[in-house]
Amino acid sequence: MVNQTNQLLEEIAQRVRELLNAETAVVAEAFEKEEVLYYTAAVGKHASIIKGKRGAIATSGLCGTAIKSNCPILVTKTTGDTRIRQDYVQSLGIYTALAVPLQYQGKLLGAIMVLNRIDGSLFDEKTEKLLADYAVEVCPSLYKSQR
Repeated sequence: MVNQTNQLLEEIAQRVRELLNAETAVVAEAFEKEEVLYYTAAVGKHASIIKGKRGAIATSGLCGTAIKSNCPILVTKTTGDTRIRQDYVQSLGIYTALAVPLQYQGKLLGAIMVLNRIDGSLFDEKTEKLLADYAVEVCPSLYKSQR
Protein backbone atom coordinates (compact mmCIF):
# COMPACT_ATOMS: atom_id res chain seq x y z
CA MET A 1 0.00 0.00 0.00
CA VAL A 2 2.86 2.41 0.73
CA ASN A 3 4.14 2.31 -2.86
CA GLN A 4 0.59 2.73 -4.18
CA THR A 5 0.04 5.72 -1.89
CA ASN A 6 3.40 7.28 -2.82
CA GLN A 7 2.63 6.89 -6.52
CA LEU A 8 -0.78 8.49 -6.04
CA LEU A 9 0.77 11.39 -4.11
CA GLU A 10 3.34 11.97 -6.87
CA GLU A 11 0.51 12.00 -9.44
CA ILE A 12 -1.44 14.48 -7.31
CA ALA A 13 1.60 16.75 -6.98
CA GLN A 14 2.23 16.63 -10.74
CA ARG A 15 -1.40 17.38 -11.57
CA VAL A 16 -1.51 20.28 -9.10
CA ARG A 17 1.69 21.72 -10.56
CA GLU A 18 0.16 21.63 -14.05
CA LEU A 19 -3.26 22.87 -12.94
CA LEU A 20 -1.89 25.93 -11.13
CA ASN A 21 1.20 26.59 -13.27
CA ALA A 22 3.32 26.22 -10.12
CA GLU A 23 7.10 26.05 -9.93
CA THR A 24 6.84 23.52 -7.10
CA ALA A 25 3.97 21.36 -5.81
CA VAL A 26 4.14 19.35 -2.59
CA VAL A 27 1.89 16.78 -0.93
CA ALA A 28 2.44 16.22 2.79
CA GLU A 29 0.92 13.33 4.75
CA ALA A 30 -0.17 13.68 8.37
CA PHE A 31 1.02 10.90 10.70
CA GLU A 32 1.24 9.91 14.36
CA LYS A 33 -2.09 11.15 15.61
CA GLU A 34 -1.89 14.13 13.25
CA GLU A 35 1.03 15.77 15.04
CA VAL A 36 3.69 15.12 12.36
CA LEU A 37 3.83 15.93 8.65
CA TYR A 38 5.90 13.98 6.15
CA TYR A 39 6.54 15.65 2.79
CA THR A 40 6.01 12.49 0.76
CA ALA A 41 5.69 13.89 -2.76
CA ALA A 42 7.10 16.96 -4.46
CA VAL A 43 7.61 17.96 -8.08
CA GLY A 44 9.17 20.97 -9.72
CA LYS A 45 11.94 23.43 -9.00
CA HIS A 46 12.42 22.83 -5.26
CA ALA A 47 11.24 19.21 -5.05
CA SER A 48 14.63 17.76 -4.11
CA ILE A 49 14.95 20.18 -1.19
CA ILE A 50 11.48 19.54 0.25
CA LYS A 51 10.66 15.90 -0.53
CA GLY A 52 11.35 13.53 2.34
CA LYS A 53 11.40 16.19 5.05
CA ARG A 54 9.43 15.60 8.23
CA GLY A 55 8.31 17.94 10.98
CA ALA A 56 5.75 18.74 13.65
CA ILE A 57 2.54 20.21 12.28
CA ALA A 58 2.94 23.12 14.70
CA THR A 59 6.24 24.16 13.09
CA SER A 60 5.61 23.07 9.50
CA GLY A 61 4.92 26.50 8.09
CA LEU A 62 2.20 26.87 5.50
CA CYS A 63 1.05 23.23 5.45
CA GLY A 64 0.82 23.25 9.24
CA THR A 65 -1.11 26.51 9.20
CA ALA A 66 -3.60 25.15 6.65
CA ILE A 67 -4.09 22.03 8.75
CA LYS A 68 -4.48 23.91 12.04
CA SER A 69 -6.98 26.36 10.55
CA ASN A 70 -8.70 23.67 8.45
CA CYS A 71 -8.94 26.05 5.50
CA PRO A 72 -6.90 27.12 2.48
CA ILE A 73 -4.09 29.58 3.14
CA LEU A 74 -3.17 32.03 0.36
CA VAL A 75 0.00 34.10 0.71
CA THR A 76 0.66 36.78 -1.90
CA LYS A 77 3.47 38.52 -0.02
CA THR A 78 5.64 35.95 1.71
CA THR A 79 8.33 38.17 3.21
CA GLY A 80 7.51 38.71 6.86
CA ASP A 81 4.39 36.50 6.79
CA THR A 82 4.67 34.19 9.80
CA ARG A 83 2.40 31.56 8.23
CA ILE A 84 5.22 30.51 5.92
CA ARG A 85 8.71 29.56 7.04
CA GLN A 86 10.91 32.58 6.44
CA ASP A 87 14.05 30.46 6.06
CA TYR A 88 12.47 28.90 2.95
CA VAL A 89 11.17 32.26 1.72
CA GLN A 90 14.74 33.56 1.73
CA SER A 91 16.69 30.49 0.59
CA LEU A 92 14.23 29.37 -2.12
CA GLY A 93 13.04 32.78 -3.28
CA ILE A 94 9.38 32.11 -2.52
CA TYR A 95 7.19 35.13 -3.29
CA THR A 96 3.73 33.52 -3.41
CA ALA A 97 2.37 30.32 -1.90
CA LEU A 98 -0.86 28.44 -1.32
CA ALA A 99 -1.76 25.43 0.84
CA VAL A 100 -4.95 23.48 1.48
CA PRO A 101 -5.65 20.75 4.02
CA LEU A 102 -6.56 17.24 2.88
CA GLN A 103 -9.44 15.77 4.90
CA TYR A 104 -11.90 12.99 4.28
CA GLN A 105 -14.79 11.93 6.51
CA GLY A 106 -13.34 13.89 9.42
CA LYS A 107 -9.88 12.32 9.13
CA LEU A 108 -6.87 14.52 8.48
CA LEU A 109 -4.81 13.11 5.61
CA GLY A 110 -2.31 15.93 5.07
CA ALA A 111 -1.98 19.04 2.90
CA ILE A 112 -1.15 20.18 -0.62
CA MET A 113 1.13 23.18 -1.08
CA VAL A 114 2.30 25.11 -4.15
CA LEU A 115 5.18 27.57 -4.29
CA ASN A 116 5.59 30.34 -6.89
CA ARG A 117 4.12 30.35 -10.38
CA ILE A 118 6.10 29.58 -13.50
CA ASP A 119 4.93 32.79 -15.21
CA GLY A 120 5.84 34.96 -12.20
CA SER A 121 2.25 35.89 -11.34
CA LEU A 122 0.76 35.53 -7.86
CA PHE A 123 -1.60 32.84 -6.65
CA ASP A 124 -5.05 34.37 -6.14
CA GLU A 125 -8.59 33.50 -5.04
CA LYS A 126 -9.21 31.68 -8.34
CA THR A 127 -6.18 29.42 -7.88
CA GLU A 128 -7.14 28.93 -4.23
CA LYS A 129 -10.57 27.66 -5.29
CA LEU A 130 -9.05 25.41 -7.97
CA LEU A 131 -6.71 23.83 -5.44
CA ALA A 132 -9.41 23.46 -2.78
CA ASP A 133 -11.77 21.83 -5.29
CA TYR A 134 -9.03 19.49 -6.50
CA ALA A 135 -8.22 18.51 -2.90
CA VAL A 136 -11.86 17.54 -2.31
CA GLU A 137 -11.78 15.49 -5.51
CA VAL A 138 -8.65 13.46 -4.61
CA CYS A 139 -9.28 12.89 -0.90
CA PRO A 140 -11.45 9.76 -1.30
CA SER A 141 -8.77 8.03 -3.41
CA LEU A 142 -6.02 9.09 -1.03
CA TYR A 143 -8.00 7.86 1.98
CA LYS A 144 -8.53 4.45 0.34
CA SER A 145 -4.86 4.13 -0.63
CA GLN A 146 -3.77 4.73 2.97
CA ARG A 147 -5.89 1.89 4.36
